[in-house]
Amino acid sequence: MLAIAGGKGGVGKTTTALALADAYVRQRRRPLVADADRGMPNCHLCAGTSGERGVAALASGTPLDACVEPARVPPGTDVLAGGDAAPESYLDDLPTDRPVLVDTAAGAGADVGAALAAADSAVVVVTADRDAVRDGLKSAALARALGTPVAACVVVATTGDVTGIERVVEAPAVPVPASATPLADAAVEAAYDRVAGVIGPNP
Repeated sequence: MLAIAGGKGGVGKTTTALALADAYVRQRRRPLVADADRGMPNCHLCAGTSGERGVAALASGTPLDACVEPARVPPGTDVLAGGDAAPESYLDDLPTDRPVLVDTAAGAGADVGAALAAADSAVVVVTADRDAVRDGLKSAALARALGTPVAACVVVATTGDVTGIERVVEAPAVPVPASATPLADAAVEAAYDRVAGVIGPNP
């Protein structure tokens, strides 16, 4: 399980979750993206699913297979839509035999902490501006305080040198170019293939 985290809203956590899932599809896996953002659950909108079923149904005892929907974008990925359910009420019900990416809320609240604590590792998402990096450092620090290693840092909307960000976050950093259609952009796909390679083998 990978927790996709970042202190600042709007940096690209949801896009990263879906694009990284797409990278695992290219590795012939069937990933699951779970939206753990109760405040702004938009993963199903980006993935083109209805969002009618999701984490609240799973938390209430509905079997996982009845809660997930296949994404239209990117194809080959299953999506568990967000809703009004605390992450600790359903995270233990997520599978362990396939890549699971948990799209967390912004900031460092209790829901983010629960997702980070449950995950095997975290991916921190930032943009190259100073405030976003500062917030990303807080996410990385929270993950490590909870015993969860930071596997990678995704630096969205840049093709520049990210070695300085890599040094301060203390995790391999991968730049992802800006794109109006990131889930249908070959250069973005290549960048997330590199992220998947940095993270290493998955179940």
